[in-house]
Amino acid sequence: MRLVDLEPRFLKILDSGCYRMVDALEEADGLDFLCPLCFTTNSGRVGTHHVICWRPHVPQTTNPIPGRWEFKGTGYGDLTLVAGSSSILLMSGCRWHGYITNGEVLTC
Repeated sequence: MRLVDLEPRFLKILDSGCYRMVDALEEADGLDFLCPLCFTTNSGRVGTHHVICWRPHVPQTTNPIPGRWEFKGTGYGDLTLVAGSSSILLMSGCRWHGYITNGEVLTC
């Protein structure tokens, strides 16, 4: 599945607990997208929750925690999230586990 299919949005933190959408990767502190597992299960966005991934400079006082990823690429089409393990694991709810590599969303 491609990240662009999951309605991604780059996020910019304004202050603790408040952020807005931005267009450019260079401005982004985070990434918001529809959960790929629930998107598939629900056959679309209705009933599907969002996933937020923050960059390393975002404090651990900002939820969700603990994961932080560096963003590599030029936009949604070629975005790769990189960290120690690089995988994204939701610790509650549907517990989706996967990767974003070169704009592709891969489920473990």
